[in-house]
Amino acid sequence: MEFMLLFMFPAGAPTPTTDAMAEMGRFVGDLRERKKLRRGAPLATDAEGARVRKRGGKTLVVDGPFAESKEVVAGFWIIDVADRAEAIDVATRCPHSQDHVVEVSPVDTRYLYADSERGTPYLLAFLVEPGFEDCGGEMRRMMIAHADGLASAGKLHETTPLAGTPPPARVTRKGGKTLVVDGPFAETKEVVGGFSLVRAPDRAAAVALACDYPHAQWGTVEVREILFFDRT
Repeated sequence: MEFMLLFMFPAGAPTPTTDAMAEMGRFVGDLRERKKLRRGAPLATDAEGARVRKRGGKTLVVDGPFAESKEVVAGFWIIDVADRAEAIDVATRCPHSQDHVVEVSPVDTRYLYADSERGTPYLLAFLVEPGFEDCGGEMRRMMIAHADGLASAGKLHETTPLAGTPPPARVTRKGGKTLVVDGPFAETKEVVGGFSLVRAPDRAAAVALACDYPHAQWGTVEVREILFFDRT
């Protein structure tokens, strides 16, 4: 089974230190050797990001940092493990969980396309309210059709909706003890329901791609620059 691990960080916090990045890099190497890592990337700070949504025929673009959010995504991994228990074990052993939260969510289906490698990579995270449902699957069909068009233009190389089951979890360690909280997370205004990986010449172009996404009509699209991809 594939799971997405989201590394949560306090909103507005600076980029992790070189030592912290190196420790995460060593853990990535272990996952890679065990053939558990499918994709991973650290993100630029939320101060460089943007959130896009459409309401009442108007497009609203809010630049980061996202003061209304207690936590933002600092990076992500896609891992391939036996089950949810192993995914939580990886999150528990991950250096990031020593001080911060690692969110574990099951992947539904990964739609993979050729990567043109032209332009800067960006993560478009599709935020939804907890408990959001796509009744009848019409929203998903719209999203996949849109992704196919972007992929044909060489602007997208992956889009992935997250699954509703098994339930997500938030993992952290406090005082030497591991704390695992099962979802849904009622205290969270919005959660990541899926993502796309796109290429754009600059931030403005990436925001424009987010504005055109169907998801912006019913949720929020967060635009975050990818610093680099972890080798798999």
